[in-house]
This record gives sequence, C-alpha cells and structure tokens, in this order.
Amino acid sequence: MKKILFVIFIFQFAFIANAQIADGSVAPDFTTTDINGNTHSLQSYLNAGKTVILNISATWCNPCWNYKQTGALSDIHHAFGPEGSDEVVLLYVEGDPSTGIAELNGSGNTVGDWVSSTPFPIIDDANIASDYQITFFPTVYRICPDGFVYEMGQLNNNEIVSNINSNCSGSLQGVANYAKVEVSEVSLCEDGVTADFDVNVINYGNNVVNAVNFDVISGSNVTSISQSTSLNLFQEETFTINAYLDSSLNNSLDLNSLNGVSPYVSSYNSTDLQVSASESSQVTDIEVHVYTDNYPAEITWDVKDEQGNVVASGGPYQPGNDDQFGAGGPDALTTKVHNVTLPDTEQCYTVEIFDSYSDGWGLTDGSIDPGVEVFSEGNSIFTTGVVGNFGDSQSFSNAFSYQETFGNDTFDQLGFDMYPNPTYGKLNVSANRSFMIEIYNLNGKNVFQQQIDNSRQLDLTGLSSGVYLTKVTIGATSKTTKLIIK
Repeated sequence: MKKILFVIFIFQFAFIANAQIADGSVAPDFTTTDINGNTHSLQSYLNAGKTVILNISATWCNPCWNYKQTGALSDIHHAFGPEGSDEVVLLYVEGDPSTGIAELNGSGNTVGDWVSSTPFPIIDDANIASDYQITFFPTVYRICPDGFVYEMGQLNNNEIVSNINSNCSGSLQGVANYAKVEVSEVSLCEDGVTADFDVNVINYGNNVVNAVNFDVISGSNVTSISQSTSLNLFQEETFTINAYLDSSLNNSLDLNSLNGVSPYVSSYNSTDLQVSASESSQVTDIEVHVYTDNYPAEITWDVKDEQGNVVASGGPYQPGNDDQFGAGGPDALTTKVHNVTLPDTEQCYTVEIFDSYSDGWGLTDGSIDPGVEVFSEGNSIFTTGVVGNFGDSQSFSNAFSYQETFGNDTFDQLGFDMYPNPTYGKLNVSANRSFMIEIYNLNGKNVFQQQIDNSRQLDLTGLSSGVYLTKVTIGATSKTTKLIIK
C-alpha cells in the first residue's frame, strides 16, 4: 500500500498557534454541520447535560488512524451515545483545511476510509482545530457539562469511562441488558445448507451478560441458538454457530434475550445476514488474476483447500525504485496472471491475501484497483473487490469451488442431463438410453433409486433439504456428483 510521508505538524500547519488551549479553559463554542448535513451545537449539548468528546484528527495521520482502529471511541458512542443511555456525544473533527470529503472517503491524501467505519458524526471544519489551538493530531478533548475543556488523550474505552466519572458531575449510568450482534458476510460452499458461521456479541450494558439467545432466520426456516458466556462492559465473544442459510431467501439474525430477559431495544439487536453461495468451476484449470498496487514487493497470496493446504500461491512481485519502500517498477499497478491446476476433487477453496508492510493493498490512481479475481473458462467466479487497508492479511472463505459435472465423453455421447441443481424437489433427468439413478445422503444411506428408460421428472420433495450424492450408471459407466435440495 502507498506510504504517506509526514512532515512535522507545526511546520505544515502554521495557521495553528504555538500554544495549545490550556486545560480548564472555557471550551470555545461552535455550531457547525457534519458531512451528512446535521447541525451540532456544543452549548446545546452541554445545556442538555451531556459530556462531549472531540476527536480532532487528520485523514493522513497514521496515529489518528491507529487510535480509531482501537474502537475505543466507537465503544463509548455505542454504550453511552444516542443508541444507548444518551449521556455522551462523540464528534470526529477533520482538522486539516487541505483535506475534505474525498479524503474522508478514502481517496487521495488519506490512510483509509474514515466514513464507513465511524459510527458517530464527522465534521469537516478546520476552524474548530484552530479555535482549540491544537499542536498535534490526534488531540482528544473531554468537555464536561460545566463547559470546561481538558485534553483527555488516547485512552481506551474503560479509561474514558473512568475519566468522565472522575471529572464530570455524576457518573455515567448506562443501560442494562444491552448488547450488539455483528456478523460478517457469510459465504456458502453450496446454497441452501446448514453451515457454520461466526457471530460476535459485544456487551454495551452496565451489567454482566451470562446468557445470550438469538434466532437465525432464513425465509421460513428458524434456527434458535443459546450460548452461555460472561461479558462485562465492552467485553465481546465470538460464537461459531450452525444454522440453515439460503442466499436466495431473506436471512437475518435477531437477538431475543440477554440473561433470560428481553434486551434493551436498539438497532443493534438485529442484523441482516449477507449470504452468498460460491460460484463453481467445472474444470480444474483456472486463472488467478492479481491486481497489484504501487508496492508489489509487499504482495503475496494463497489458495487453500478445505483442509487448509495451500494449493496455489504467488508473489512477492518485483519492487521498484520510486522510493525507499519499493514503489513502482514493472509489476506495480498491473495485472499478474497465474495459471493454476486444482486437485481433481470436489471442494471449496479459500483465498487469502497478505501484505508484508501490514497496511493492505492501497487504493491507487492507476487504471485498476488492487485485489484478486479468479477465472474459469473465461468467466469470473470470484473477486475480492477493492481490498484497501486490511492490515497484514485478509481471508475469503468458500471463495469458489470445483464441482465435477457429467461431462466425460461417454456421458456426452449418451446425452445425459440433470437439472435444476440446486432443486426444490423436482428434478429432471434424461439420456438417449436407459440408466440407473441412485441418491445417497452424506451418511451413505440410499434414499432414492430408480431405473429410467429415457427421461423423467423425479419427485424428491419427500427428502429433507441438504446435500446428497447422486450416482448415475449408464451401461458400464458410472459417475457421482453432488445434488442440492433446497
């Protein structure tokens, strides 16, 4: 990823006074609008008895980004902001007059996308930085309802709570039985199956969470989950759960109870599940296209099978001489194509990408955006999309699969066909001569068997949803493949 070299702040921003505003000063009032057009008045918040935290940062500032990534301020916003007890107001202030909306959204002189990952208001107003006379980024201030300002520093979430409780009148109250559920996009190797995926639960309440209950809903299918835990304020736990999911249906996760009672009502109690089924290659020969950024020597990648074995890998690529980090060169901002032969076994594959500098594959001004794409017979079957600043690695499970088909010469000559697959229970099978079809569940039990003359529609609606193995025998030739019943 592109590195941003910084000069000393005081020389770059001469508009800022040499002395920072003194602790205990009356906080300079302001009324301004955030990037979404909402108005914020400091005095109005203080009059309402709220504590205000100002995080004055700059988009290009690595320490600012690193502090943001700790999640401390986001945790305070979730627990004590409008969704929680509504006792604290968090405001991000972009304090550099030379940067704005484009940089906040991750383009140009920036270390990342600040907007999509900041849950509290963002204000692009360098006048506030000037009024508060900051001398470095980030500067984090605490303003109690009494109106006096103090530099708070880059504290963690529990330290912020202690800081407010020790210095502002009264203590933060919070709310009870309050948690947030988070689920990343779920990628299925096959659609309409029971699959494992991770659910993260974060306690934002003022009491310990010992029991969590939620429902996973996929269309009319409901899987109820109960988990024991022990979570204090801001603590979190990731549960691996197993539930039925189908990308063709609406999927969601609802938090039903905490400690056996209804949770505090917030938008964090429910989340839509983004479910996708991986696309398949019917051939073992694929192409992996790697779209490099301006630092190709930092880039490596792996393709792993279901057991975690690396079946293909690439990089690092040739460095350039544009700077001391290896920018530029013939492998920068280009496409590196790798021909890969997969093992001849049906399974799903994981794609994992790495950056040796631990700042991801950066957005560029080139003709392509960095990432990885997999092609089978000229068709794209997987793409990471634009990856950006992912740190040192990012993994995409169930990225794509290899599925055998009835494609050998004998079956082609005999005109065998079977569709649709996946099916809701009605399965069309045909050939230009008689054949035997046998269907087995994954425990090896034969659940269907029939001799068919030429063609027929099979009624499999009596079988449960799931994955089956279908064996077709034509003369002396047999072939087995997966059948998915939704």
